[in-house]
Amino acid sequence: MFNTKYTILLITAVGFSACSTKPQTITITPNRHVIREPITAPIKEEILIKNNPNLGTRVTVPRNRPTVDIKRPTSSTRAERGGSELNGEIMERMDFPADEYRQLKKNGRNTVSGKVYLQNSTNDKEIIKDKIKLLLNPVTSYSQQWYQQSYLGGYKLSPVDKRINSYLKVEYSKEDGTFSFYGIPRGSYYLIGQISCGTECGYSTTKHIRLVKEITVGADLKGIELMKNVP
Repeated sequence: MFNTKYTILLITAVGFSACSTKPQTITITPNRHVIREPITAPIKEEILIKNNPNLGTRVTVPRNRPTVDIKRPTSSTRAERGGSELNGEIMERMDFPADEYRQLKKNGRNTVSGKVYLQNSTNDKEIIKDKIKLLLNPVTSYSQQWYQQSYLGGYKLSPVDKRINSYLKVEYSKEDGTFSFYGIPRGSYYLIGQISCGTECGYSTTKHIRLVKEITVGADLKGIELMKNVP
């Protein structure tokens, strides 16, 4: 039946405004192989999306408004979420893990010592303050939340559970910035301090700078530098 070569020209009209396809040629050879020439003018995708009911509703996002249709939380919705928001809002702390803390030893035989200071990155001058309050805070799920969300993330957390106080070690630095903790059990701790600094640190006003370092105590640990470059 197909002893000769037949060429069938199909012209498809697409009923979208300002959009049509060019003809497509289908060639049937004597051995019945079909050769299709590609369409050179594809239908515009945005028109399909706009008019084809099977592809859903097209939503136009205005310029400079990537959060279109995203409602900002009000004071009531923040309360429902437990007060967890950025930009100075309060984030709720996790429940105090009493069982986890009961497994910690409160007394040990190790000494932890070092020096706390700031260093002006402009002139390399060390800024040393006397009587800086220092804490050794055991690393737990409770203190990790504080480290990740408050110290690193900048969140303000709800008040701390007072039961943690019996697990903290407190010391104060000397005039030369050195400090020593005694009777420390083995384990991992956050070594924490805060120094207030103004013009000597390159700031126009006084800032309260937190310093935190995670340490692991397996024996006496000496020569620790708790410091930060400023400004």
